[in-house]
Amino acid sequence: MQELTVQASDNVLEIGTGSGYFTALLAQRAQHVYSVEIHPELKTSAEANLRRAGVHNVTVELGDGARGWTKHAPYDIIVLTGSTPVLPQELLQQMKSGARLFAVVGNPPVMAARLLTCTGEGVFNSIDLLETRIAPLTNALAGERFSF
Repeated sequence: MQELTVQASDNVLEIGTGSGYFTALLAQRAQHVYSVEIHPELKTSAEANLRRAGVHNVTVELGDGARGWTKHAPYDIIVLTGSTPVLPQELLQQMKSGARLFAVVGNPPVMAARLLTCTGEGVFNSIDLLETRIAPLTNALAGERFSF
């Protein structure tokens, strides 16, 4: 959250709503959060949690966001709450100039929390913040694996 420097004018795409906790944190700082959840029961639960918390600047949509969500693109910030072996090109195409993207990228046991910044059309600066390991997004784009 800290590395994303969320601003009051930012439109955010969150892939993987889960309980809605991180969604609410993003919404506290952003103009609007579009959150995509693939599991219907998690979507329903998150919406209830957000309502109870009085969070109104969030739209939770049911679907597979593993390759982004073009419906409201381009975005100022994109956050993946699950890991992905590789970053899909479609996600990068949904970023505005100056946009930030946070994702955990790689295959276990080697994963990196990565921050990408779009510095111009098709130009990105990438910084690996730390090593970590989290569960993958459902339908995350699989990278090529070495085999003998």
